[in-house]
Amino acid sequence: MIQLFSHNDLDGKSCGLLIKLAYGEKVMLTYCTHDNINPLVEQFLDDPRQKKNEVYITDIAVKDDLAARLDERYQNGGKIHLIDHHATALHFNAYEWGSVVPRYEDGRLTAATSLLYDHLVEKGLLKDGGALKEYVELVRLYDTWEWFGNNETAKRLNDLFFLLPQDKFEEQMLPRLQGDHFEFSETEETILNMEEDNRKAYINKKQKQMVEIWDKFTDKEGTEHDYKIGVVHAEQHQSELGNELNRTNPHLDLIVILNAGNKRIGYRTIHEHVDVSQYAKQFNGGGHPKASGSTMTPDAFEKFVIPAFKDQPRRPDVHNNEENVKENPKGTRYINHQREVTSIYHEDGEWKLEHKNNIVENLSFADFQEAENHVKRHYNSWLIKDDDLRN
Repeated sequence: MIQLFSHNDLDGKSCGLLIKLAYGEKVMLTYCTHDNINPLVEQFLDDPRQKKNEVYITDIAVKDDLAARLDERYQNGGKIHLIDHHATALHFNAYEWGSVVPRYEDGRLTAATSLLYDHLVEKGLLKDGGALKEYVELVRLYDTWEWFGNNETAKRLNDLFFLLPQDKFEEQMLPRLQGDHFEFSETEETILNMEEDNRKAYINKKQKQMVEIWDKFTDKEGTEHDYKIGVVHAEQHQSELGNELNRTNPHLDLIVILNAGNKRIGYRTIHEHVDVSQYAKQFNGGGHPKASGSTMTPDAFEKFVIPAFKDQPRRPDVHNNEENVKENPKGTRYINHQREVTSIYHEDGEWKLEHKNNIVENLSFADFQEAENHVKRHYNSWLIKDDDLRN
């Protein structure tokens, strides 16, 4: 019998599909969160009836004392495989049964599904090609965010994963993955199109609710950072929401997404100078450099929830101005909740600032975006509407 412990997202549950296709009905699948993986594995190891079962752990890791117990089982002849792609799990490569590979040799980011696929193909348990190979690549593209701007099908696969009941998703995918090509049905396409419209409306609403705070953070090298962080409450579309809020607010270093109902926090960034897996560690979390998560610890509650309740959101910029437009050499004007007006203007080949009718001395920027980022970071301002300027 094969026992799989895997994460409960698309990447983790797709590992379950691969294990079923490879081993048939001789499998037991246990999908886990970061909160319950350790007690579930411990319970399994304590059960004498499970001693002969082969164990796969994918897209998730266990604590050190359980790793030691797994290693003892392996040294006594047990079959153990830990296959992961998170850099935070690299220490498992010290075990003969551990395989943690964040990137392929060609530089592409890996996913647990793609690594498990390679493993099972190498063992001769799966054939390389067809709909299954296409599906695995879609999962990899989505989980690594390489899909963005490149492969909308990967995002739609993840949408379908969350829209369908989990038993129904597995039921529909298993026979489809044995074909020549992977594609959605007409009914699924209709459902996905409707979901896309709902998502856009949801993200637009959350943009207007996001507050912005400062936080000092010291990374593992001892470097201190002053992060400007967008904080928003959301229970849906967290990955897409985080990415869109980052894209439309480049002055922010990262986005923190609060889910009070589940007591979970998501962390997202698009910037190379920010590693949210490091940032999440202070709240007992982890994940990828660009996307991580944690539980809502008391410290996290104090840092994020209370400011999100107290502070006012910065208003979104308008997009239909004809006069007060961005990159206007004569000046683009911004305002904040304190009614302080800031102007960005072009002079002597540089972008400069005037704040509250005073020129900001010894500060200039090579391009307009840098200047606007400064205004939004430090003054919490937004673009003034043409009508408000006329009045």
